[in-house]
Amino acid sequence: MKRALTLLILLSACSPPAPPKLTEGAAQQAKMDSATKNYAKCISDGAASIAVADEPAGSIGDRIVIACKEKRNTLMADVIAFHQIGHPKFSIAQSKAVAEASVATIEDDLRQQTVLTIFRRQSADPATPGSGPEKAAK
Repeated sequence: MKRALTLLILLSACSPPAPPKLTEGAAQQAKMDSATKNYAKCISDGAASIAVADEPAGSIGDRIVIACKEKRNTLMADVIAFHQIGHPKFSIAQSKAVAEASVATIEDDLRQQTVLTIFRRQSADPATPGSGPEKAAK
């Protein structure tokens, strides 16, 4: 009996521990991270694929950001939910203000990258009117 018990203890010591369960905050953070990646991908994919005709890069960038509004709204909801978990005494309005500031910071960076991508595409595309060597010759 002692031998069987010893063997059982040794075998149980060798098996890996059960993975920890995600807390509510960790689960919401993973959801928020996924929403952030989806939003960034929407904007970067838009910058890489949109027609870059003779229009200012900033205007095209604005259109891309507006086109990704659904992904932005999903991210906002996830940031609000995450903030409510960490700060349950805050009102929804306070959490919404925090989320708006957080998403706006991300959005500013993404928009700047988008405008730069569009500008580079316009500069590299000789078929785009108003760019390239013919502009420099004027």
